Amino acid sequence: MRLYELAGPAPILVERFINAVGNAPQALQTKDKYKQQVWDVLQKSYARIGGLKGSGFGSVDDMVASIPFWKIAIRDGAVRAVVMYKDKNGRKAVAAGTDGSADGISLYKEMSKADIDRAYGEKSKAALGMLMNTIPWEVLQSYTLTPSQAQKNTRFDIAPIVDVPENEWPMDAATTLAKFPQLIDYGYITTIGGNPVFKVMFGTPNKIIR
Repeated sequence: MRLYELAGPAPILVERFINAVGNAPQALQTKDKYKQQVWDVLQKSYARIGGLKGSGFGSVDDMVASIPFWKIAIRDGAVRAVVMYKDKNGRKAVAAGTDGSADGISLYKEMSKADIDRAYGEKSKAALGMLMNTIPWEVLQSYTLTPSQAQKNTRFDIAPIVDVPENEWPMDAATTLAKFPQLIDYGYITTIGGNPVFKVMFGTPNKIIR
C-alpha cells in the first residue's frame, strides 16, 4: 500500500470572512468568541510602531464596547487578519492587522482590495507600502484622497507633505516617497504620540455601516 493511501486525504483548509456589526446578539457572540485572538493580532501588528493608539483600544473589553464593526478573516478556526471600523463620515477603518503568516497577509490584501469602494481609512508605513503593491496605481489613484479631502475626515490637524520642507520630512515620508513618488500630492504629516507620521487616506467616505 502506498504512503498516500495510508495517510488518507489531504486536510481541507477552511477559510471565511466574518462581519460582526453592532450589538445584536449574534454580533456580540462573535466578538466575544474571537476578541482575544483579534486583540492579540492587533497588538502584534502594531508592536513595531509603539503599539496600537486611539480610543477604543484601551483593553479587550474596551475594544468590544467601542468598536462597532469587526471584519475577521478566519482560516482553520484561527484569526489570520482583521480590520476594525468606526462610523465616522461612513465606514472608517481605524485599525487592521494580520497574524504575520502568508495566509494572513493574503487575506488582508483581499480585504484591502474590497475596502476601497466601501470604506476608507489612513495608511502609513508597511500597510501603505502593501496597499501600493497590491492595487495598481491606475486603479488606486481615483480612490486616493487629497490632503484637503482627508482633513474633512479626521479630527487631527494635518500638513500636506508638499508644504513641508524636505529637510523636515520624517524618515517614513522620505522612504515612502522615494519608492512611490506619485503620492507626493496626496501624502500628509500628522502627529501621533508627539511624533510626526506620514500618511495617505484611501477609499470611499460616506458609505453608511449597515
